[in-house]
Amino acid sequence: MSFPRLLHLFGSRGVPSFLFGFMAVNSAIRIGSADGASQVVYFLLSASLWAMFVVLVNIRPAPIRRGRSIVGVLAALVAQFAFIGVGVLSQETTAGTRILISDGLLIAGMLVAVASVAFLGRCFGVLPDVRGLVTRGPYRLVRHPLYLGELAASLGLVIGAREALPAAGLYPLATIALIIAPSVARAGRVICVTTRSTAPGGNGRTVGRPAGG
Repeated sequence: MSFPRLLHLFGSRGVPSFLFGFMAVNSAIRIGSADGASQVVYFLLSASLWAMFVVLVNIRPAPIRRGRSIVGVLAALVAQFAFIGVGVLSQETTAGTRILISDGLLIAGMLVAVASVAFLGRCFGVLPDVRGLVTRGPYRLVRHPLYLGELAASLGLVIGAREALPAAGLYPLATIALIIAPSVARAGRVICVTTRSTAPGGNGRTVGRPAGG
């Protein structure tokens, strides 16, 4: 195997696998120190989501068309690291009504995210590359359900944080980045998984996920 090929595999699979694997292990370890059943469920779902990322990033096919936009690539990366930053800054939690709202958003958001990744399958991607059009499950209802789940869970983290201001500062950054990233990969899509609603002129809502959503 040539050196450029090895370098490509390292960047496209090795680095993401390490980062996703680290987050999966970190979430799994935190199950043991969770404060209550809701946190156990959240960390379990979080560990499952990151583990799914590890598997999918290694079994996905090469993209049909790679995203060439520097803005799109940067937006996708900024969004991912912003989400991680929100999690890091929200480890100390508060109590009372805020924590109840936080738990509800966390669990609901993670359930949506895990379900979205399950239906996304081998079309999963972090960068705005075109791997296909997914129209099953939650993708029949929402353009980017994984983004929706991530945003809901992150909002739950912000609301439940003892010091919410630092995490809240990153939340708009992640939101804006998620709005920008998909827009650069909308052209040139092809159908990866078909349903009765995927024909041209369909319901107009079934749009694939090019970069994390």
